Amino acid sequence: MELDRTILRLEKARRKLLATDPGDKEKLLAASRKVDKLVLEYYRVKHGPRATKFATGK
Repeated sequence: MELDRTILRLEKARRKLLATDPGDKEKLLAASRKVDKLVLEYYRVKHGPRATKFATGK
């Protein structure tokens, strides 16, 4: 259930990123960071906390 929710949030953020005006660098960067964060969350949920250890350096 949590994985499904994470995927939906990731897809929503991805759509927002694609709809962002490329000229608006601040909004584009914020949307990109949101997608990055949700990708890491997806891997954490799917594979456990060790899956993101190397990606985040933590």
